[in-house]
Amino acid sequence: MPYQLKVVDLSSLPPADGILSERERAFYQTLRFPKRRTEWLGGRFALKQLVQERFLRTELFDVEVLPHESGKPVLLVGGKPCNLAFSITHSRGFAAAAVSATHEFLGIDLEKTEHRIDAWANDFFHPSELTARDDAFLTGLWTQKEALVKLLGTGLSLNSYDVRCVDGNPQFFGPALDVYNKLGAPEICVETRELLPGFMFSAAYAKRA
Repeated sequence: MPYQLKVVDLSSLPPADGILSERERAFYQTLRFPKRRTEWLGGRFALKQLVQERFLRTELFDVEVLPHESGKPVLLVGGKPCNLAFSITHSRGFAAAAVSATHEFLGIDLEKTEHRIDAWANDFFHPSELTARDDAFLTGLWTQKEALVKLLGTGLSLNSYDVRCVDGNPQFFGPALDVYNKLGAPEICVETRELLPGFMFSAAYAKRA
């Protein structure tokens, strides 16, 4: 597998002071809602554990995930940029993080499988993507699109119709295509599976062309 993955249960997180650096704690304190604070902390805890496993003598608070003006956070280890590609996601009581040392581009997404009405599917997905309509398929398709957006590193600024995944094959249009081409138009692989009972998971990854 070209990436390492860690999943954590948000109901059993250690205290924030043992996880976060001083700069991270400053941002953590600005998060007003408990749910948002727990999800944010859980994603970073999962990522920090993965990085710590690669750099065995590193303390969790020496691994920092800090905001960046591009919208995609930056990863630092001991105050220095780390070249591991990474991505974080969370859903309904769980958080997950992935890192890759072999692929420069990586995005993941985890979502609880739920029933969604046709109007939602029609608004969020292009007709070419809707090759099935069952709940697991639609949830999996959602995770594919979200993973691809994270791989592009643009945050939430893209139209969902401009990032498509048709039978597991990524397609980009409009501004999303511009971003993809700026990355060098790498060949992207997309994996989708039920990671936890009742949760669909996707990972999108690519090497620099």
